[in-house]
Amino acid sequence: MRVSTSAFYVWNQQPEMTEKNREREAFDIKVRNIFEEHRRIYGSRRISKELKKSGVNAGRYKVRQAMARLGLGVRYPKKFKVTTDSDHNDSISPNTLNRDFEVTEPNKVWATDITYVWTLEG
Repeated sequence: MRVSTSAFYVWNQQPEMTEKNREREAFDIKVRNIFEEHRRIYGSRRISKELKKSGVNAGRYKVRQAMARLGLGVRYPKKFKVTTDSDHNDSISPNTLNRDFEVTEPNKVWATDITYVWTLEG
């Protein structure tokens, strides 16, 4: 037939589309849809609960295997952290520059970034 050895082995290694493979593929699609629907923060436990709600009987470990097979990794949302303390009675310095960055003479206006200053408050 004049087929190269490597081409034969590539053709021979193609998986058959059996009923089990079709079911696994359909299950993987459901898992991926739930994972994407919930902004990639649902793990195997939550996804298995969602599947049970929709009538698919799947345990946590089956979902975990599907997630590993699909390469789905959970990303945890970062907690909101307040960085500004607006509730104080300190005086606020006036804005003398008024966003006028055109300076006529040297050493007239100074500006800096104070985010690096270490304090006991953090």
